Amino acid sequence: MTDNALVGGMNPNRGVIRVGDTVRRPGMRSPVRALLRHLEAVGFDGAPRYLGEDEDGRDVVSWVDGDVPVPPYPAWALTDEALEALGHLVRDYHEAVATFDATGLEGWSTEWCDPHGGPIVCHNDLFPENVVFRDGVPVALIDFDEAGPGRPLWDLAIAAEEWAPLHAPGARLATPDALDAAHRLGVLTAAYGLAPDRADELLDLVTEMKEQTTTNIKAQAAAGDPVWSQHLAETDFDARVEADAKWLTDLRTTFAAAIASQNK
Repeated sequence: MTDNALVGGMNPNRGVIRVGDTVRRPGMRSPVRALLRHLEAVGFDGAPRYLGEDEDGRDVVSWVDGDVPVPPYPAWALTDEALEALGHLVRDYHEAVATFDATGLEGWSTEWCDPHGGPIVCHNDLFPENVVFRDGVPVALIDFDEAGPGRPLWDLAIAAEEWAPLHAPGARLATPDALDAAHRLGVLTAAYGLAPDRADELLDLVTEMKEQTTTNIKAQAAAGDPVWSQHLAETDFDARVEADAKWLTDLRTTFAAAIASQNK
C-alpha cells in the first residue's frame, strides 16, 4: 500500500497523506470529528467519512475520489456549470449541518471563522482546492480543519470571493482577468438560493471577510509564518488589497443587480 503526501492551497498540508482509500491527518480538531460523523448520519454525501484513528494516532477519513483544481485554476473548474453545482453543494451542506448541535464543543478554529459566530458550523475554507470534482462538476467538500460556528452567508462570501472571483482584474493570482465576476456571482448565488433582498447583506459580508483575511495574513506573517511571509513578499499584497477594495466599491451596484436579476 503506497503512502502519498497531499499538497495544495496556500498552506501545505503538513503530515497529511493518502493511504489506499483513506487519508491520514495528524491532530484533527475534536469538534471536526463530531461534525463529520453528523454529516454521515444525516446522509450528506459531499464530505469525507470519519473512520477513527490509526495505529500511529492519526485521524483517518475516507478518500474522496475525483479531481481537485489547484492554482492557476484550470478552465474545467471555472465553467458556469461548475459554479452552479458548487452553489447547490454549499446549500446542501448548510442544510445538512443545520441539525448539528455544536453546544459544548470546544476547539474550533478561530483564525478565519465568522467573528460573530452563528447558527451553523461553516466550512470557512471554500477555495477550489477544497472542492472535489467529477465529470466537471463539484461533488464534495474536503478539508474541514477551519470549520467553526458562523452565519451561512459567511461561507457564501468566501465562495464568492474565490470563485467569482471578487478580486479586481489585474490583481487576480489564480483566475483569468477575463472572467465576468458579476455574472458568475449571480450564477453562484442563484444556485445557492439567495433571496434577492439579501444582496447587500452578502456584499457587506464580503467586505468584512476580506478585511479579516487581510488582518490575519499580516498578523501571521509578522509572527514568522513562512507561507504568509512569502505571500506578502511576492504578490504585491497591499496593492492587491487596495485594488480589490476600490473595485468592489465601484462595482457594488453592478454586483447587487447581478444577484437580484438571477435570484428571482
